[in-house]
Amino acid sequence: MVKKGKPTEPLTRKQISRREREAQQRRILYAIVAVTALAVVLVLGYGFYQEYVVKPSAPIAVVNDKPISTRDYQTMVKYRRFELASMIARVQNQLAVLDPTIEEQQFLVQYFQQQLQQLQLQQMNLPMNVLDSMIDDELIRQEAARRNITVTPEEVQEEIELQFGYQRNPPTPTPTPITATIAITLTPTPTEAPMTLEEFQRNYSEYVIAMRKNAGVSEATFRRLFESNIYRRKLQEALAAEVPTTAEQVHARHILVDTEEEAQKVKERLQAGEDFAALAKELSKDPGSASEGGDLGWFPRGMMVTEFEEAAFALQPGQISDIVKTSYGYHIIQLIERDPNRPLDEDFLAQKKASALDDWLAEQRQSEAVKRYWSSDKVPPVK
Repeated sequence: MVKKGKPTEPLTRKQISRREREAQQRRILYAIVAVTALAVVLVLGYGFYQEYVVKPSAPIAVVNDKPISTRDYQTMVKYRRFELASMIARVQNQLAVLDPTIEEQQFLVQYFQQQLQQLQLQQMNLPMNVLDSMIDDELIRQEAARRNITVTPEEVQEEIELQFGYQRNPPTPTPTPITATIAITLTPTPTEAPMTLEEFQRNYSEYVIAMRKNAGVSEATFRRLFESNIYRRKLQEALAAEVPTTAEQVHARHILVDTEEEAQKVKERLQAGEDFAALAKELSKDPGSASEGGDLGWFPRGMMVTEFEEAAFALQPGQISDIVKTSYGYHIIQLIERDPNRPLDEDFLAQKKASALDDWLAEQRQSEAVKRYWSSDKVPPVK
């Protein structure tokens, strides 16, 4: 038989009130726990969002309102570290097989040691060099777009192939006819076989895998680097073609001495009526022009140091300058003649064409269109 329990006694008002208070306290406690848990999740989520979304997306530089993200900058720093580390390892391997005590190898040892020092210096300056390079690339791309300069995927592919040593259509070697009658006793050096398409594809694939593993760089980013190189080359050609072939030039001579006191004495002798060319032959310390009476020939702006150039171009034919101080010493300059539109010397013109892109970039970097937000905490740590 089932034993019947005692009948449940009705709760008193006091008991009911106490139970209601306890239930309310439990509800409040649950609410506090829930709010605290939500706050923790929000804080962690906000921190994650800031660290992995906001910070990487924040611009490290802006070029004509086009941002360069911190994420892209960090990716490029990692890639350049990987690239430099590979180059340093190759140079160190070369040094390891050389013996500096062997006279015939000492030149190579010095050469590779210098290379190693240069690469290590590049490692030290890497963070800022990468930023400068990315700003330059963006400036070049924007200018190329303005000029309707384009780069095709096929051009990028050919550039990559050449970088890896593969030529689609290698030149056919032309045999040199032998006309000598002396017997040939030397064993000819075997010609290295050109890289095949299969070898290129294997080498390229292995490099892309290593790059992704060690630097976290995608193949698309890698190909964009080659695209940037082609844009750079094409813009250089376009700017070089626009370099003027004539410019305002002056024909001048000078007397160079070591001290201001010496220059003052030269000035006094000239004022007394002595011949400028004769004084230059007697007193000038410039080995290149003293024997020619101080004659420097014709030159445009950009060939001389700034202080000398400004003084020379401020003169009129026949005038003699005050004492001009430069890093070379103290000068007295006489302007012989000037021409507002004289053809440039071939060597100087070639130099201006070669530096056309660098000169353009130097000007653009200093413009208000380029804004930098770099700080050391944005540099990815070395792993």
